[in-house]
Amino acid sequence: MKNILSLLFLIQFCLSSCSKIKVDDGNISVVGPQPTEQIEQVSLTPTQRSYVDSGNKMAFKFLSEVFSDENIVVSPLSLQYAMAMAANGASSETLQEIVDFLGYGSDGIAALNEYSKILLEQLPAVDLDVTLNVVNAILVNEIFPVLPAYKNLVETNYYAALESMSFSDPGKVANRINEWTDKSTNGFIDKILEPEEVDPNVAAFILNALYFKAQWEGYNNDPMFLPDFTVAEDFFLSDGSTARVKMMRNTRFHQYAEMDGYKVLVLPYAQGKFNMYILLPDENNIGGLIEKLESTSWCDIIENLKQDAKVYVRLPKFELENKLNFSDDLKSLGVNRAFDMGSAQFDRMLSGGQNDFWMSGIIQKTRIAVSEWGTEAASVTFEGYASSGGPGGDNGDPKEIYFYADHPFVFIIGEETSGTILFEGVYTHP
Repeated sequence: MKNILSLLFLIQFCLSSCSKIKVDDGNISVVGPQPTEQIEQVSLTPTQRSYVDSGNKMAFKFLSEVFSDENIVVSPLSLQYAMAMAANGASSETLQEIVDFLGYGSDGIAALNEYSKILLEQLPAVDLDVTLNVVNAILVNEIFPVLPAYKNLVETNYYAALESMSFSDPGKVANRINEWTDKSTNGFIDKILEPEEVDPNVAAFILNALYFKAQWEGYNNDPMFLPDFTVAEDFFLSDGSTARVKMMRNTRFHQYAEMDGYKVLVLPYAQGKFNMYILLPDENNIGGLIEKLESTSWCDIIENLKQDAKVYVRLPKFELENKLNFSDDLKSLGVNRAFDMGSAQFDRMLSGGQNDFWMSGIIQKTRIAVSEWGTEAASVTFEGYASSGGPGGDNGDPKEIYFYADHPFVFIIGEETSGTILFEGVYTHP
């Protein structure tokens, strides 16, 4: 009889670090690196920077795959950590499909692990005024022993805490995972799993939590957005109708870019290492923009940024939450064998035969809140296996740009020194 191996990944905006933090109250431990000193930048080799580019290309393709004309927010970085831990338990074609999807090609799993560990340890350290948590754990059905080599890999490279328990009571399993979710996301996401979603034959749940919380740059002395300036305005929907939305306002010498068919606005957090990027189509055609991004390099967008104009900003105040199953999307993007009950090769994680375990599904729950204060976001992914001021013009009045996000747009949260995209989404309506 084949066995179900389920992997649950949790992602949220929170604080991650460099020496281990561990909270254990009898439930799954919350373990992660904890930075004590701020660093100037994430240190990556040229090859590892190519991995960032590959990951961002995957992020744009993935956004195009999951978007369906509705509000959406996802975390490609959370998905990367979830799939990377799964890859360490895979072999042969199954492993290669996952590695290819993530963009590591022939460099393989060792390169993926080294790169993932660098991001996990260093991303939270580039700005200690930003709360960023990257936390991993694995909850294992006690009847399936974890292979020592796999345990060592995920503990060493992903700071993953492992715990075994009986899966005979689905309610207890769901409660254990939801408690870990709540703690790992500072309560921003308090539940990811219902008891009916737990099959007693499941072999393991892999958990990844990513949590981010940050004030806008200059919040204490020169606020990005003032609540008194937020007013209700029309938002033009894709079908031509309108809806009222609370629109935040701001005027500064922001970084911006004028691309082919869309504009980009950069809104920095805290010390300016993390930013929100708003991608606004010139016409009210969000589908066209997302299709264009599939063949767009994130580096090209960043290289086109400039800061030579006074930018008049109007941006909706919004909060989004969704829970999505990514299984079919990943199959469309080339990850097929992992979901095949008869031929998936997950033989490097738990005791059993080569084809005894397979991936039954991947679910991610994500939440984001954007306001005058700043941004808080969280995302939970469930993977199942069966078995400021600026320069003016040189002369006269400065150039002026009007960036009114009064129709559907793409938003991205990224880290500047590495180029890593943490979260991405589409705002289509209030």
